[in-house]
Amino acid sequence: MQKMRNILILAFASLFLASCGGTFLEKPAASGNLLAPQSKKTTSLASKAAPSTSVPTPAPSIKRSPTPLEESVFSPKGKGLSAEILQYLMVAEIAGQRGKLDIAVANYLQAAKLSQDASVAERASRIAIFARKDRAALAASKIWVQLAPESAEAHQITAAMLVRAGDLESALRHFEQVLSLSNKSEQKIFMLITSLLSKERDKNIALDIMKRLIAKHPKSPSAYYAYANLALLTKEYEVAYKAINKALALKKYWNEAAVLKATILHRLGKNDEAIAWLAKELQQQPDNFKLRLYFARKLVDAKQYPAAYDEFQNVYAAENNMGALYAMGLLANRMNKIELAEKHFTRLSDSGEHKNEANFYLGQIREKKKDYSQAIDRYSKVQTGVYAFESRLRIIILLGKQGKVSQAREQASNINVSKPGEQVRLYIAEGEVLRENKMHVEALELYTDGLGTIPDNLDLLYARALIFEKLNRIDEAISDLRHIVKLDPQNIQTLNALGYTLVDKTDKVHEGMEYIQQAYQMRPTDPAIIDSMGWAYYRLGKLDKAVTYLKRAFALFNDAEVAAHLGEVLWVRGEKDEAKRIWKDSLRETPTHDTLLNAIKRFMP
Repeated sequence: MQKMRNILILAFASLFLASCGGTFLEKPAASGNLLAPQSKKTTSLASKAAPSTSVPTPAPSIKRSPTPLEESVFSPKGKGLSAEILQYLMVAEIAGQRGKLDIAVANYLQAAKLSQDASVAERASRIAIFARKDRAALAASKIWVQLAPESAEAHQITAAMLVRAGDLESALRHFEQVLSLSNKSEQKIFMLITSLLSKERDKNIALDIMKRLIAKHPKSPSAYYAYANLALLTKEYEVAYKAINKALALKKYWNEAAVLKATILHRLGKNDEAIAWLAKELQQQPDNFKLRLYFARKLVDAKQYPAAYDEFQNVYAAENNMGALYAMGLLANRMNKIELAEKHFTRLSDSGEHKNEANFYLGQIREKKKDYSQAIDRYSKVQTGVYAFESRLRIIILLGKQGKVSQAREQASNINVSKPGEQVRLYIAEGEVLRENKMHVEALELYTDGLGTIPDNLDLLYARALIFEKLNRIDEAISDLRHIVKLDPQNIQTLNALGYTLVDKTDKVHEGMEYIQQAYQMRPTDPAIIDSMGWAYYRLGKLDKAVTYLKRAFALFNDAEVAAHLGEVLWVRGEKDEAKRIWKDSLRETPTHDTLLNAIKRFMP
């Protein structure tokens, strides 16, 4: 009988050792999330070949250290190998390989109880956590921490499981052990505890535990900093604010805490106070450029662009920081200081840092100056990154503005796209080239082909409707616009376009006015919609209301079409000199605008 038992033990041992190189859940390496088992590609037990009955050629001797599990199970120091323990381990391994986590957890837990081995208990804990079996994880972690009382990791996992079980007093004791045993800094340990607690469902319990930890460490700035972080995560902003103030009182000139305080003030809606706080800190630490960069970004968020520019300039001057130079270029561009922006982006491009971004913005600047050849040259240098596709589109459009339609279309055909959204934008860009060069029939064919590939795309439908209108195929334009509104009843742009087309091109003026009013209710400050309102009132014969709306639109947006409309209504009202003045001024800016020229021709032939 004893002989049979020994044979059974040896058989299990052979199988177990064969599987050691690829168990289904290996012990994870240390990481930020110590609750999660490491995910590794493993070798299935089923793939292990049965031992051959022939005598194998002796393999070269390879010395290796035993795994913790091997060492514990086979070491004479422990209880030793037993068939029963080995059977539980093997069943657990095989179950895990087959995705039967319930069986794996149950067998590993039983193996941990019988073996009283720390490595087995650790593995049981991790697998139970992975399987989201909190009770089993707590039971296994209690065995682990009892067998390995000096393991900070064991105490940490046990504490987390006790929190989930609602045993806060016991959890606190284990968190204290983590703080005393870990070789990490106090700040990292407190933040690790914060990370664990932030994942708990009951945020009040999480905050309560941190509050109790602080009571045991009243002089620890790291404890208050961690508490403030947790309170911020749980949206208890007033609690977070008090905690971060305490942390800063205990430890002055602390970058992370200063940034956290500014973030908390922002969440409290006290943006001005956050900026004032950072400015005050920088008065005490003028050479703290890390904090100054953060301050500059907060000024950008507050739209205080000149002040933000000055701060980035200070950082750049002190550290030759190319990130600060990039921000200076962006801010100069936003403040419409084009020459200054061009200077910064050129320097950035020459430095080789942020090269793609710099060339994109240099392309934009050259485009604004109508230097299309130089703009194309800059855009062509944007090879990778978020602006690469946009740059390709701008090249196509600028070639079209130069009348180089064939080159533009060839460029479009050579662009590879992988996303439907990019394909749509490519169709729109190529269509703009054709429209710009009055090749409306070709544009119509392009958009129709696009809709064959991407049916019911709203952008393509809208673009095709505009081309139908250019071709005077008004019924088809209205049909496309109605289809868009059917697909997207809240599409403001299309509501306005449909309403304006009905008002301007058909006798369905009242219906058109209803669509325009819907758009106006949703966006009452949009000059295009205000212009449509004025034009609809004009078509309804309500000249006074028409002038009111059109003057308002013209004040917001000095556009040739609005000028054409306003001039016409003023002329009809008898204010011919004012109409002539508006038309003349607008002609100076846009001498080839069709709508404006048609209006002038009708009233001043």
